[in-house]
Formats: sequence, C-alpha cells, structure tokens
Amino acid sequence: MTAAQLLQRSTHVFIGVIEKHEYPNRFLFRVSGEDAANWRVVGIKVKVEMVLRGVEPRTTIDIYEAFPTGGLSGDWNLTQDNRRYLFPVRLEDGRYHLTRDFWRSIFPVYSGRHDRLPLDDSRALWERFALLQWWVQPDRSRAFGDHRYTDPGRVFGRWREAKVLRGLLRHPDKEVRLAACEDLLHMSLAQDECWDSLNPSDRRKLNKFWNMVAPEESRKQNRAFEKYAHQRWDETVGMPTLTFDAINELRLFTTINNSVLRREFCAKFQKRFPQDGENGCPADRRPPATMVTQAGDIPLVGEWPKL
Repeated sequence: MTAAQLLQRSTHVFIGVIEKHEYPNRFLFRVSGEDAANWRVVGIKVKVEMVLRGVEPRTTIDIYEAFPTGGLSGDWNLTQDNRRYLFPVRLEDGRYHLTRDFWRSIFPVYSGRHDRLPLDDSRALWERFALLQWWVQPDRSRAFGDHRYTDPGRVFGRWREAKVLRGLLRHPDKEVRLAACEDLLHMSLAQDECWDSLNPSDRRKLNKFWNMVAPEESRKQNRAFEKYAHQRWDETVGMPTLTFDAINELRLFTTINNSVLRREFCAKFQKRFPQDGENGCPADRRPPATMVTQAGDIPLVGEWPKL
C-alpha cells in the first residue's frame, strides 16, 4: 500500500497522544484467517489533538490494530505510551481500525503540539504533514530531528528538507541546531558546513540518531563525496528521465561544502536548468534557508526571529 493509497482508504486521520495500550478480550475482538492464532487485536487509547480528516467530537478515542504475536522484523508499528503520532484509520462497525495493520502506518510527530497544519486545504495532506514535522514548538520531543518518518508521502524531497535544516541551524535552541547539523551531515552529499562552526565538544554530540557511527567517521564519509561528485553528477543528468528526487539531488550539488566544487556545479546547474530558481547559486552567497510557519516554509534571510 503506497502512502497515497493509505490516505485514500482512510475515513479519518488524527494526530494525538497515546495514553495507553490495551489487549481486549479475545472473545470480543478476533482476527480471522488461517493463521489467526498467530495474531491478536491491540487497542490504543488516543487523546486527540487534531482531526485532519473526518469528524470526531470526542477528545479520547480507541483505535484497534491486528498485530502478530510471533517474532518481528521490518518496519512495523512500534508505538509507545505518552508519544504523539499521526493515525490513518477506517471507521468499521462503529470502531476505528488502523487502515494498515502491523506494517508502518502510524507516524511519529516530534515537533510538538499544534492546533493546525501549515498551509491550507488546497495543498496535499502529506506535504502539510511533512512541513509540520519541522515546525518546532516549545514542547518538542527530545527525538526532534529524527527524520526517518518526516516525509511519508515522499513529496517533500531532500532539497526542501536541507533548506529547512539550514534554517534550523539559526534556531535559538542549541539542541535544535545540533539536530539539524547532524541531519545535514548524514545527507552524505557534503552538506555539512555547520561542522566547521562547532567546537569539538559539540561535534561529539552529532550522533544522537546515528549513535553507532562516530561523528568524525560520518564527517570523513561526507568529505569522501567530493572524490566522486563529478561521476555522481554525470550519472544523474544522464538518466533517461530526471525524476523529482534526481533534480532535488542536483540542486544539492549547488550547496556542496567546497567552494571550488560549488562554483563548478552552479555553472553546470544553471546551464542545464536556466529557468530554475531553486538552487544555491550564485556560489558566493549563503546557502538558501527556510523556516516553517502557518504559511508554509518561507525564506529565512537573517537570523531566526526571536520567540
């Protein structure tokens, strides 16, 4: 099931905080099928914060999911109490059932509590949700910056994410700045100019989400990109069809943390895409940065506005 199909099949979509997990009586909720004995129903009690689709006047609801009882592997719906998530569900026989059981369909929200999504209803829900993930609030989670599930619909793209991360590098909260720097470092396309601005003790903290890899090793891997950057560019522009992701990657070449290569790739990009204004050229300017607001992600020209 694609992300688009997930929404198409959902009658309701909520953002809320899990209060507790429950295991209803098997006589009340049973899983059908030939391997039914290996599955059971899990109930999730959710405090609703936003209703993104459908109508639900209650502040607390129950959502049910069929879950395997054996060994697990793959990207499944790991959830915890007192954490905030997005839930796509179907209303079936008066109860809310996850639109997709077991496999990832519940997405964590680390940016804090909100009372609305960025942009308006004319924009796709997945785009608005991807922006929400970077609209940092005072009550943000300590896991803010974990970007594995920030773009479930794959509509945001790494170029736009890099601009938002560069905006967060100017955020007044140091922990937000470090999270943004770590994410840029692990783009592995030499998008790591923030490293040069950090002292040694702060650099050692850039393994919050990649704690099996020493930050210095990540830095070396990032720098290694320079050795094959020309080959990577040629392979990408030589593709029969330049996809959304491919063009986004080419844009990142124009903000590479190497002034010589950046000038070279800016010239290549502007020659290949003369009408494209979404890039880091000219190479002597500060790389583009945006901040997320109710209106979307807007250019950040100076420092972060005082909160």
